[in-house]
Amino acid sequence: MNFYRLEWMIILLALLTTMFRMIVLWKNGNKASTGVMEVIYPAAGLLAIAGLYALSLLNNPVSVQSTIEQGIRWSTYAAFLWITTIGFNSVRGRQWLSVAVQAAGVFVVWGALAGWMGWISFPDIVMTTGDARLSAVGARLSGFVQYPNFLGAITGAYLLWSWLLLVRSRSQLSFFFVSLQLLPIMLAFLLTESRGAWLVTALGWLLGLLLVSRLERIKWLLYSGWTMLSAGAAYRFVVHIGARGGAGTAESGEQINEALLLIGALVITVAGFAWIRLWLAKGAESHRIVYFAWGGWIAVLTIMSLLLPSVIHGRLSGHFQTVGARKLFYIDAFKLIKQAPFLGHGGDTWRMMFTQIQSQPYVGSEVHSGYLELMLDLGVIGLLLVIGVSAVLIYRVWCYDRLGLLPIMVLLVHAAIDFDMSFGYYWLLLISWFVLYGGTKVNSNQMVGADETVQAKDAARLTVIKERLNGLGQRYQIVRAVLMVTAVLFLITAAIYSWRFENSLQYRQTAAASSGIARISGLRAALDWNPYWTRVRIELSKLEPLQERVNLLAIGLRYEPQSVPLLWALGITEAKRNNTMQAAAYMRTALHYDRFDRVKQTGAVVTMTQLAQQLLTADELPAASQAAEQAIQFFDAYASLGQGVRVNGRRFAITNEAKTAVKESRLINKFRG
Repeated sequence: MNFYRLEWMIILLALLTTMFRMIVLWKNGNKASTGVMEVIYPAAGLLAIAGLYALSLLNNPVSVQSTIEQGIRWSTYAAFLWITTIGFNSVRGRQWLSVAVQAAGVFVVWGALAGWMGWISFPDIVMTTGDARLSAVGARLSGFVQYPNFLGAITGAYLLWSWLLLVRSRSQLSFFFVSLQLLPIMLAFLLTESRGAWLVTALGWLLGLLLVSRLERIKWLLYSGWTMLSAGAAYRFVVHIGARGGAGTAESGEQINEALLLIGALVITVAGFAWIRLWLAKGAESHRIVYFAWGGWIAVLTIMSLLLPSVIHGRLSGHFQTVGARKLFYIDAFKLIKQAPFLGHGGDTWRMMFTQIQSQPYVGSEVHSGYLELMLDLGVIGLLLVIGVSAVLIYRVWCYDRLGLLPIMVLLVHAAIDFDMSFGYYWLLLISWFVLYGGTKVNSNQMVGADETVQAKDAARLTVIKERLNGLGQRYQIVRAVLMVTAVLFLITAAIYSWRFENSLQYRQTAAASSGIARISGLRAALDWNPYWTRVRIELSKLEPLQERVNLLAIGLRYEPQSVPLLWALGITEAKRNNTMQAAAYMRTALHYDRFDRVKQTGAVVTMTQLAQQLLTADELPAASQAAEQAIQFFDAYASLGQGVRVNGRRFAITNEAKTAVKESRLINKFRG
């Protein structure tokens, strides 16, 4: 999807909000500035992270485009935090923000369930697999985020939040709406089969149990217990549907029956919540309710173990090979971190560089830890800055409403073991909860009391202190004004780049639907708007003459000097131009950066052999022998990596194509000799 437009629109809205805020401050003086600095500090921290990405551009990042994109993203997060805090900084405003977050949850959860039930079709909305290490039932719910583990974290956070809303609900309408959501949320949560999300949510539930009051603890036990019981029963008749293969695979009558069963379960669940609420209202002070709540919750756990299929028990008790794969990622990630521990390598470091240092041929374009990814991109400085901003926001929630930390904790902790932070929705949801429960403390007249005390003791000393404070205040005002102007200029720059990248994307999409001259023109325009886009550069190079192709690709190395696709395209192009040594050099560098790529290892041997055959046909015997020798060297390096290795589903072995090609090259060398 095109998120560039959304990014520059959010940034533009933040700039307009800033202008409006400045006008209000100017008209009302210091009265309107109460609590504003508490808003500015976290937003400035997020913008400082974007600034670190901008600074990375001066330090030869592994990818200029990815570094700029990350700068745009963090600028957008800063803008979003500023907008939501200013726009919803009141009791009424927070109510509307709560409604907005709940509406987003309805869209995500019901959309995911609709995909599971086969009512709608969306790419990868359900992940199907025959690998028991990845799924116990052969299918996992991915939703619109297209990743089960992240959907598990989202639904886990919404689950805790919804229980919190039920516990505190005063109006029957809000209680009904939240209770209507809990069964779908719990179902989606179970269907993701995300063990990490299950564990983090369970810890969040325990934390909630400790933080709530005595009366709220009873509600917490009863509402969560009833949710688990009803969802466990509903899970049994929907679990098999996801493995069916998507929308339209079941008979219409069967789909109607499934829909009716789900609606029936939903009605029963809501009725149960209503009965619990009514029952508590009649006998809230009874000590028997406490025993019933605890006893009922223990009984629910027992019943749940019977309701859930045995395959789910297997998911919890075995197949932990993916944990071992993550361990490999983390060990290799620290190898890269050691290369640039303080400021990192710039945006998208792991994806661009993991093949250079991977210890085994695993498939891992994501490092599966948001905090490690930040360290890879921005080093220890960037990670500390993110932790500092998070600590400030967490402290505000703790002071204002500590129970609001429950959904926040799920997102923050789960991001340590998966790549949730790579999703824009993660940050928008997290920021929304921070704003919703962060409040704004008002420190109205700290200096008034101090002034009175000092004035009573020593008026002369008070005068000196005031003069010093005024001097510091004036200097502080100047520094703040400079920082504000810098921030505004940075946001404007981020918006411009986002707008340019959007135009580039539009031209590329147009080119993809065209052919001939129109396709070439579209790709050239896309590259003009975004010269850092390697994919477009390679696509365009295939349509250009050989000499122009080399120049076009070589320019791309300025922006991604370690890009394996660029280096490989240059190697193939030089081979077509019969430049044996230059082609071999580019291919060798590409394979140095990705030695476990079996396709390219085979391609190097085959390409050099084909070049040797062409040169032999043209009676260029020395050149043919040179190309054949390069093919043999590529094969020997390929063979030295080992055979029969299989890690994380990726088999690494010498291909028959490579064996056949090297035989031809050896014959050419033998003929030459």
